[in-house]
Amino acid sequence: MNQARKTAAVWSTLSTGELAEQVRLTVKAHDARARAVWEVVGEDQVLAARVRGALAGLKAEFRGHRDEVMWLLWVNQAQQHLTPTAPAKATLEAPEPQPVEVPEAPEIALTAASFDRADGGARREARDIPVMLFQEPPSAAR
Repeated sequence: MNQARKTAAVWSTLSTGELAEQVRLTVKAHDARARAVWEVVGEDQVLAARVRGALAGLKAEFRGHRDEVMWLLWVNQAQQHLTPTAPAKATLEAPEPQPVEVPEAPEIALTAASFDRADGGARREARDIPVMLFQEPPSAAR
């Protein structure tokens, strides 16, 4: 963790381009040292914002690249490590919900009359559909 703190201190003094390059190398490493660096960087809000910007630039840079999925996975993992975990709040005990009586609805019986048509039962007449014949064009027969 001491090495991660030193790395974060150095990163806070780097220019935007140099920081982006260091972020790229750390994302590519995606090892235990990198995870420690991300957690230390996440503690400093200003540096975390700069690193998030570099990560967004890295995502945009690899969009459409053949290794895009791999880099997006690594960048997303780094972004997750940058977000501080909120301490769990104590949950308040909710009172037990009281059962509410629901009035019973009368059951509806389906009868043949409920299926009668409104138009008096008139049926549509069957129409003749013209037969279509698909032929291969003469130029393709050669």
